[in-house]
Amino acid sequence: MKRIPAALFAALALAFAGSGARPADAQPRQAPAAACAPVPALALLPGFRDPRRRFAPGTAAYQATARNFAAAWRRSCARGVLRGVAAWERLYLRNAPHANVAQIARYPDGRVRAYSRRLSLEYPFVTEDGAAHAPSADELTEAIYCHVRGATPQEQEASGRCLPD
Repeated sequence: MKRIPAALFAALALAFAGSGARPADAQPRQAPAAACAPVPALALLPGFRDPRRRFAPGTAAYQATARNFAAAWRRSCARGVLRGVAAWERLYLRNAPHANVAQIARYPDGRVRAYSRRLSLEYPFVTEDGAAHAPSADELTEAIYCHVRGATPQEQEASGRCLPD
């Protein structure tokens, strides 16, 4: 009689193990990351002012910008910010020596006449003293968020989010 309960227990354990059920303390599986467009290529906007070529492709500052942008893009994708966003083929870098934040924009008002339809990342890549700078991944993540989603009026009022000076 002792063998029946042991056999029954073994059969139940085997059935439970094969059912896909997990103990209550098991961690749930992570959902796969949202599919996002590939990281867009970076390019200097024609007319990028850098007479000493401190921010030319291949320089440490340019490479750091490319690495940080790729990290920001992946982070934005993982957070769902890029969900439903069409692919950006190329993002042009526009030097803005007096800018205080990274900003992604198009310029339909003609400020960048011949290139007004191109998506550009503005940043003080090369300041007036000739020093080259690379935006951080955090700055670029915020720029992507502000371009794609934008801040709510409450966020703008409370913190100034997505309101470049």
